Amino acid sequence: MKNTFYFLMLLAIVSLLSSSCATIIGGSKYYAHVKVKNHPNANIEYKEAYQGSGNAVIKVKRAEANRFSITIKEDGCEEQTVNFTQRSFRGWAFAGTILGWTGLYNGIPLPWGIAVDAATGALWKPNEYEVGVNKIDYKHYNYIINYSGCKDKTKQTEE
Repeated sequence: MKNTFYFLMLLAIVSLLSSSCATIIGGSKYYAHVKVKNHPNANIEYKEAYQGSGNAVIKVKRAEANRFSITIKEDGCEEQTVNFTQRSFRGWAFAGTILGWTGLYNGIPLPWGIAVDAATGALWKPNEYEVGVNKIDYKHYNYIINYSGCKDKTKQTEE
């Protein structure tokens, strides 16, 4: 009984320190490529920190894909916060985790990979059907922001 307890404790520690399929393929974070349409001088903030003007690349935790919030500011314009509130389950990564990262102990399957992927949030991705979100690849997503707090700078120069 004592050896079984120590084995299970060791297994739990190794599992938490190891990566799993979804964590390896795609990781627990992704890159959000934010572009403020027609406003190259608009400041982009994420978690109250400046990220860039007009364009920014931000590293985001996959588990927070449904709580991704960007604030846009430009001189002479109103501040605008854009919230992205949807995420999708990474089904293929989950299937790979089940097939590749489940071990056996005394004939009992132990899905330690699922626990690792769930704990790291690697089983999630931004929802491509949410307005303004487009997938580049499994680790990069475009976020196109329509800044309604300010008139379109390209239209002002044409008038």
